[in-house]
Formats: sequence, structure tokens, C-alpha cells
Amino acid sequence: MVPPVVIIDLDDCLIPDGTAARAAIAAVLDELSITADEQAVDTVLAAARREWRENRQITHREVERVASWEALWADFHDLPMPPEVVDALVGNDVRAWRLALDDLGSSADAQVAALAFRRLRRALVVPFPGVEQALESLGERHELWLATDGCRSLQRAKIALSGLADRFARVFVSGEVGHPKGTAGFTDAVRAALTDGRTVCFVAGDSETTDLLLAKTGGWPFVRITDEVRFAGAAAFCRCP
Repeated sequence: MVPPVVIIDLDDCLIPDGTAARAAIAAVLDELSITADEQAVDTVLAAARREWRENRQITHREVERVASWEALWADFHDLPMPPEVVDALVGNDVRAWRLALDDLGSSADAQVAALAFRRLRRALVVPFPGVEQALESLGERHELWLATDGCRSLQRAKIALSGLADRFARVFVSGEVGHPKGTAGFTDAVRAALTDGRTVCFVAGDSETTDLLLAKTGGWPFVRITDEVRFAGAAAFCRCP
């Protein structure tokens, strides 16, 4: 008998994303001897958002669900996109850091800042406490699938860095699927993979939009991961006999 499937989100569900980005930015500023308070971190994030949103190529399906703080360490070089799109995206991190440093009144080298962020951000790809044990428990009776928004290079790098790659039988990345998570196209791709009588036990994620919409469009139960309900307790929501 084929085990039921649990569909799981990645960012801010299994591994930190927003908080990790802020921590890495603060660490970069500290290395550059710039005051690394909350206001300074907000300034960097605002500059990153400004640079990213002004790029006309970010609507390409491969990168349309990449957040501006993710673009600070995403690798765009080998994505299957037209050369002019790749050229427009490569170097976004250095440009964003130059804006941010200017806003902070610093003459520090933007290239140095960009490389430091990549190094420090990669080091923060660590599963939340209890995640590995929860996946182990769920994996005993379920087939685990991962569904995440973003470009393939960054999301698959995060999965590899997290040490969780071998936990998942299937991985769906919006950039690869060609549709954002929460849309009918993404759900159709997931549903098409439910072969041999597979059913979905539940979808787990932190977003009331993308993750909840994936569950709603698929007609599957949803478990929202919050500050109060961490993924470590997700196994308790299983209703399989």
C-alpha cells in the first residue's frame, strides 16, 4: 500500500528565512564596522527591495517568486532564461549593497559586502529545532514532499545546505514548475504526481496565501506553522488510521 503524502513548505517552516536574512545583514554590517541596529538592517532591506523591484526582468517565471532579500544571495547564472534576462539579474546583490551602503553613509566596498552576505547567509541555513525529528516521525508512515516558491538554484541550494534533501521523495519549486505556489497551475503539477492511489494527509506551511491556497485548491487539510505551532509538532495533526 502506498503511504499518504505530507506536503511541506521550506522557508520559515523547516528553516528560517526572514530572520536569517536580517541576522546575516546585521553580521555583514558588523564586519564592516557599521552600526548594526534594527534601523540599519531595515535600511539595507529597503535598498534591496528598491533595486529588485526596479529590475524589469523579475517577472520571468523562473524568478517571479524570489523575494528581494533572497536575491541578495541567489545564483542566477545558470538558470534556463534568455541571456538578456540573466545579464539583467546577475550583479543585483552588488548593486543593492551599493545603494544600501550609500543610504547608510558608508564608503565600504559593495562587492565585499555582497560576498560577506552570501557567506554568512549560507551558514544560517539550519533547520528549526525539532524539524529533523518531526520529519523522521512523519516519514515512518508518510511519503514526504516539499513544495516551495522561488528560483530553482536558490531553493535547491537551501535544501542541500539544510541537510534535509534525502527526506523528500518529491520536490516542487515554483521556478521549475512554471507557476507560483498557490495557483491552479502549481496545484495541478502536484496533483498530477499523486499516482498509484496516493492521497494527501495534509499540507504544512506558514503562509496564509501561498501554502493555504495550495491546500485549498487541492482540497487538502492545512496545518499552519506559526510562532505558537512549530513544525516540530506537525505529526500531531496526522489523522491517518
